Amino acid sequence: MSKEKSPLIAVWRLLSGLGLAVVLLVLLGVQTWLATLEMVDEGLLATLHKYFHWTSWYVKAHMPLPWNDWKLVIPMPGGYWVCALLLLNMTLGGLVRIRKGWKTAGVMLAHFGIIFMIAAGGVAQLFEKRGVMFLFEGEQADYAVSLTDPTIEAFEIRDGKAVGEVHVAGEADLRRMGRDSSRTIRFPGLPFDLELSGWARNVVVVPEDGRTTNPAIDGWTLRDLPIEIEGELNAPGCYARVIREDGVKGDPFILAVPQPTSGLESFAPYVIEAGGRTFALRMVKETIPVPYEVKLTDAIAEYFPNSSRPKSFMSKIERIESETVPVEIRMNEPMRRSGFTFFQRTMSGGPQRTDGPEFSGFEVVSNPADRWPEWSLYVVTLGLLIHFIMKLVASAGRSTSKPKAT
Repeated sequence: MSKEKSPLIAVWRLLSGLGLAVVLLVLLGVQTWLATLEMVDEGLLATLHKYFHWTSWYVKAHMPLPWNDWKLVIPMPGGYWVCALLLLNMTLGGLVRIRKGWKTAGVMLAHFGIIFMIAAGGVAQLFEKRGVMFLFEGEQADYAVSLTDPTIEAFEIRDGKAVGEVHVAGEADLRRMGRDSSRTIRFPGLPFDLELSGWARNVVVVPEDGRTTNPAIDGWTLRDLPIEIEGELNAPGCYARVIREDGVKGDPFILAVPQPTSGLESFAPYVIEAGGRTFALRMVKETIPVPYEVKLTDAIAEYFPNSSRPKSFMSKIERIESETVPVEIRMNEPMRRSGFTFFQRTMSGGPQRTDGPEFSGFEVVSNPADRWPEWSLYVVTLGLLIHFIMKLVASAGRSTSKPKAT
């Protein structure tokens, strides 16, 4: 078999070729357009998970038809994996296969910047944590609470107090659960497993009154609520039972994130006995530890005259580590420290509020690739600038070297 007809050479040319790059870029453009249309009805969080989450290998996109209320279903690969293939294509074609030399230095640098930007999105998808921290003036905290991701916490109790490590089943353990599915969660080091069933995305715990078909446990049941477009307003819940080391299953009980509209800030953890020890179980939004304490000293808000539209939010805080450092967080001026970014999210009251303590809300983001998109833009800009300058110099050289007509 000749080298030109080798299957490996054909695959190499396909993966590094311009044609594949064009197809992938067009596909990403179509997906972004369809996701934008669908976001109106489904919400930002649900749409991002459907089209661009790494667990979505393929997507059934819905394109509305202009002449009726039907929607055309278009199957396509998941956006995360389209970006992964594009990253491979640009690495092979834009860095490995490209002709090397000074003439292509700018183009190679620009390609590297784009690859760096795509990689930043992939890292953020896999490792980013996003939550909120609300503080009244004078309060301090060293953790944020996730906007969307539920967790199940298991911890030992002695003398009425929590002791030892808190064992957590997080978003990865609970992903893709549904009403008709069940799953066994294993807590390494604990003398029991946890069987979950009847998972619902948005529920509230209410006294059993016969108005729901969901099972009742000790006079309480889960009432289904409509799925909120704003993902942080959903409070998931499910039914659970403990499986002890000898295989015996305990009585079923309810685990649920407190519904924001229920007026309840928390539920009492469910207490069990296993292996001669006492444990508590509860479902909450994920806690994101911060490696230092943040104390709010002053919350300052300015509004446009005769309106509730904010003009400026500023929080004066103290970052407490080995020493206390005063910091100001403003709109579009976050605090970055130790891999965490604090954005000014909200403040108390508005101009109509004249009494009560002032508070400030921060959006807390942990993202290893936080600054990568910014750096990649610098790299792309530098690469294109080098390329254009070299082209300009070459063009000017050609024009001056032409002989004058006589």
